[in-house]
Amino acid sequence: MVLLFHRELNSRYPELETKAILYHLFDNFMGWSRATLHLNREKFLTEEIELRFLNALGRLRAGEPIQYIIGRMEFCGLNLKIQPGVLIPRPETEELAVLVTRDNQRFRNQTISILDIGTGSGCLALSMKKAFPSANVTGIDKSPDALEIARQNALSNQLEVTFFEDDILNPSFSWSPVFFDIIISNPPYIPEQERATMSSHVVDYEPENALFVANDNPLLYYDAIAGFAKTNLTPDGLLYVEIHENYGDATVNLFHDQGFRSVEMFLDYFGKNRFIRVSTPS
Repeated sequence: MVLLFHRELNSRYPELETKAILYHLFDNFMGWSRATLHLNREKFLTEEIELRFLNALGRLRAGEPIQYIIGRMEFCGLNLKIQPGVLIPRPETEELAVLVTRDNQRFRNQTISILDIGTGSGCLALSMKKAFPSANVTGIDKSPDALEIARQNALSNQLEVTFFEDDILNPSFSWSPVFFDIIISNPPYIPEQERATMSSHVVDYEPENALFVANDNPLLYYDAIAGFAKTNLTPDGLLYVEIHENYGDATVNLFHDQGFRSVEMFLDYFGKNRFIRVSTPS
């Protein structure tokens, strides 16, 4: 089975990624760690398990992401359910969660309010609740399907987070007005023109409304988030957003133009402009 996967997938994935996919599948289908897999390389698989591997191989050959095939992934120590219709959390977004957690340790045991705009699978909202157990955490998203997954993830991880259906571009604010100590968001920020250059396993499978924005208005969501934050951050509150690496300066300028007193940009692990931290308006 291992040799079959390498033969069939090495034209699509680098060898190390094929190995990682296999490790995920053996863990998910059989509960085998990497060490156990190596110890049992010659062990025969049951017909049922073999069929599951072959089904997964067919889906992988078609370009479907491994996270949708397995149906779960880890994020900041949380075990999250992931399925089609929900954006797959990226390592950069995990870095954002770490940045917010590191910045705000003084709130560790305080009853603060945190809002996640465009919550998707709930990964950021749930990681905030895990990091700040006494916090009141709210997540909003315009996708009912994503919100259902987010609620299931909250339940399975035993974290109390409130989720509402709303669109920051056309908000009803039925859950507001509320003041938040921290607002966090990973909004859609990829211009449509970049779709043609992206991997098929992203554009063919992941929800486009969680990825793309119009070419002529790439900062659409940041403008809406800034407008909300101006009136809904506490006096000492902080806003954190994930950004497109090519629009760092433009996004910083947008927040300055909106009147925020402190706007700082941070690099991700690969040295790319990726995060902005904003203090309340002056």
